[in-house]
Amino acid sequence: MYLKPKVKEIVRRREEAALSQHQLSRKAKLGSSAIYRIEAEVSKSTHHLRAKEIADALHCKVEDIFEEVIR
Repeated sequence: MYLKPKVKEIVRRREEAALSQHQLSRKAKLGSSAIYRIEAEVSKSTHHLRAKEIADALHCKVEDIFEEVIR
């Protein structure tokens, strides 16, 4: 399952946590530019397991920062 990022909310939470894009990518155990690609809207959807890692790194629920993609 793939989820659509709520980009503004991800940015808000990342900045609130005082993390750079690179730091959040590393904290979420993702590639170094993963968060950049999401925030730049290069990546329009994210695999649900990656979304969970990002949510865990930001100490929030997946549904706080992603929405389900209906296909």
